[in-house]
Formats: sequence, C-alpha cells, structure tokens
Amino acid sequence: MPVKPHGMDFVLFFTVLILCAVGVITVYSASTPAALQQHLPADHFAVRQLAAAALGLTACLVISRLSYAWWYRLAPVLMLIGLLLLLVVLVPGIGWSQYGGRRWIGHGNFHLQPSELAMVSTLLYLAFFFAKKSMLRNDFKRGVLPAVLVAALNFGLVVLEPDMGTALTLLAAAVAVLFASGVRLKPLLLLGAGCAPLLMFIALAASYRSSRIEAWLHPFQNSSGKAYQLLQGLTAIAAGGWFGRGFGMSLEKTGYLPFAYTDFIFPVFVEEWGLVGAATLLLAFAVVFWRGFRIARRAPDRFGTLLCVGLTSLLALKTLINLGAVTGLLPVTGIPLPFISFGGTSLAVNLAAVGLLLSVSRYTREDLVDEPLDEPLPANADGNLVLLPGPGKPPLAALPGAPRPQPARPRRPDANREPVMHLASGRNRRAPTVAARPRPRAAEPARPRPPVPPGRTWQARNSSFQGNAASGKNPRRPDRPRGPKPRGRGWRRDT
Repeated sequence: MPVKPHGMDFVLFFTVLILCAVGVITVYSASTPAALQQHLPADHFAVRQLAAAALGLTACLVISRLSYAWWYRLAPVLMLIGLLLLLVVLVPGIGWSQYGGRRWIGHGNFHLQPSELAMVSTLLYLAFFFAKKSMLRNDFKRGVLPAVLVAALNFGLVVLEPDMGTALTLLAAAVAVLFASGVRLKPLLLLGAGCAPLLMFIALAASYRSSRIEAWLHPFQNSSGKAYQLLQGLTAIAAGGWFGRGFGMSLEKTGYLPFAYTDFIFPVFVEEWGLVGAATLLLAFAVVFWRGFRIARRAPDRFGTLLCVGLTSLLALKTLINLGAVTGLLPVTGIPLPFISFGGTSLAVNLAAVGLLLSVSRYTREDLVDEPLDEPLPANADGNLVLLPGPGKPPLAALPGAPRPQPARPRRPDANREPVMHLASGRNRRAPTVAARPRPRAAEPARPRPPVPPGRTWQARNSSFQGNAASGKNPRRPDRPRGPKPRGRGWRRDT
C-alpha cells in the first residue's frame, strides 16, 4: 500500500539545530581577534554566520515540507545549472579570486561558492539516473558510463578553480552513490585503477599541493612553513585538556593559529571545551550520520535511498576530511567542518541537504526493522514506482525505468512433508534417503452401461473374441467359432 506522509525525523532536525547553534557561538569566539584586527565589530563574522544559518534553516524547513519527488523531476535541470555556475566562476571578472583560487561569485559581503551547489546537484542527478536506469545497472555502457561522465565533468571543473579538496570530496560521494546503486564492482575497480595515476599527477602537478603533502609527511621539518598551521592546531588540541580553558579563553586564536574560525575551528573548540566537549561534538555528528543512513534504509523507493546515501556520505566525508586535516591524519585540504566552520554558502547548502533528508523521512516505512517488505511498493500499470506528493494530493508521475513488482513466490516444500515418488525409480525426490510412499489414487467411476432391450443380452465386444488363433475356438464360448476381430472399442449386440 502507498506510504502516507507523516512527521519528519525530529531527532535529526534538532541535532542539526544544536550543531548550528554551537557553530555560531564558536565562530564568535574564534573570530573576535581577527575581526578586531581588521577594524570590524567583534561580532562581525558571527552575525554573518547567524544570517546564513537563518537562511539555511528556512530553506531546510521549506524543502522538508515538499515531496522529494519534485527533485526527481528537477534533477537534470539542477545539474545543468550547477555546471553553468562552475563555468561562470572561471570567467575573469566574474569569478572572485582569493588565496590562489577562483572559487566565488559576487562582490562585497555577498559571495556564492558554486562548488558547494555543484556537489548537491551532482548527487541529485546520480540518484535520478540510477533510479531511472535501474534495469540497466549491469550494462556499463548505458547504465553506468553516462553517470560517471557527469561526475567526472563536475570533478574536472572544480579542479580547474583550483579546489582539489572539494573535487575529491565530490568524487568520493559519487562513488558512494555508485556503490549503493548496486552496479557491478569489476568495471568500477578497473576504471578506478586506470584513473589513479591521473589523480596522482593532478595532485602533484601544482607546487602548493606537493608542498602540502610534504608538510603532512614531515611536519616538524617544515614547522615554520607549510606545517605551521597544523602544528599550531595540534598545540591548541593538546592545551585543551579534559575540560578546556573555558569559553573565549583560547590563546591560539589570538594570532598564533591562522584561519582559526574557518578550516581550523575544531582545535579552537577543543582548546576551550576540552576532550569532553570534543567527544560530545563528535557524538552529535555521529547521530546525524546515523539518522541519515537510517532514513536511506527505510526510504520507500530507489531514488529516495540513493539520494539519502549520497547526501549523508557527503556530510560524513566533509567531517572526516576536516577532522583528519586538523589532527594530522590527512593533508590540509581546506574543507570546512559542516555546521561549525564559518562560511555562508557551505552552511546554507548543508542545511538544504538536511532538508532533503527530512523530506524523505516523511515517507519512510517505520515498521521496517530487519526483514524486507512483504508487499511490493506502490506502482502503476507500467510497473513504475509511484511517489506521493503529500496529503490530499494525487500521486505524481511515476519513476520511469523502475523494476516491475513481482508477485510473491510460493514457499518451496520441505522434506518433512508428504514425499513424492519418482515414477521411474520409485525414490523420494525431496528426501532420497526416505522411503517413498505412493499416494493413494481415487477410484475411477464405473462406466455407464446402456440399457438392455427385452429378450436380448449384451456382451463386451473385445472379451467375446479372445480365442485361440490356431484352433479358432473361443475359450469363453466353445460352441461358437472365432469370428473376425472387431474394430474399435465399444459394445456389440449378441443375437
């Protein structure tokens, strides 16, 4: 039966709301020295972060009230818009260049980062493609290669900005959607093995990327150069102790740690709140990832599942890459910490992605635990899955290319039931070691006999002429000679 819309996942919503509040407070604490140094109000960056959070939460609530089937229809259009923005940002005079990269559009206090929008639009298109081409997922040329080309095109445009960290995050999230779609792994592994040398060449081609990798491998040999930021971040984490120095009491943010309110905001948070605060923050992120994958597990159709897998993987990859960079486990890539780091576009896009997760959560099957569904999903006459737009509205267009629901197959009889005897060998087909018991057959009904005329008798034609061929006598009627063999079966009148 169709899944009726219900309440959204409030655990996910309130957890994200708490993370946004923690992010605004931490940005205020970490950005105060930088704002005063630039002759700006102390709360300048915090106010901008709060405005982006308000805008993102509004978008999150609006998107959560819409049916996610709308985004299935708009996925190709959004993907084209994302590609167009990635091309526009490369145009001189339109794209805003800073810190060696042309990654923003706009001037003044308003800046838009197209790569953040491109990541979400690419994942939307991949979920749309693999839901539409679900019957061709084993055909690499028609069912996989077009999606790989779209992801590769977005990856290449982001690399040209240049923004290698965002490009690798986009590529990893696309691989997660490919894996969840159920495509064959062998072609993907061969393709990945063929593209690995190209990725290594791109990573080492630019001098600043190779220097970052060298600083990551040998941080104490580059303590005054590329590894300075990493070592100061580790110092802040070590100075936090169990419970931290207290809110606003960080020393590293006062000029020792560069970009303390953007990429390296986590060391400032640990220095002020200690290991206990860091563990609590990581627990909140774990709850977000758990609820996201839980929604993907209970989504009513293929598009909702792939969309939730892609968006949750994107948030998880951003978090892991940022935490790995600030703790020295990964090279510094410039990926912000979701919901915590300063960045209006990143925060608004992440909240919009959470809105998509909440939209899918309104149609999840809450009765699904570990067993698959006993009844097929709602489908039309063509076998396409039907998405519900909301209460009191007719179903939207079905997903084309969805697998046709199959009727439930009967259970296979086991060996404990009545055995079936093989007619030729007399063995039991279900349990050969068990003696077969022949099934009783129903008695055949007696053939009706025609009425006998008065003064005459009836005899079976075949039984009356079974005599000896040599003597020509009939053993049943010795006084009668053997007559000609009758043709056919039936009854003969005896005169």
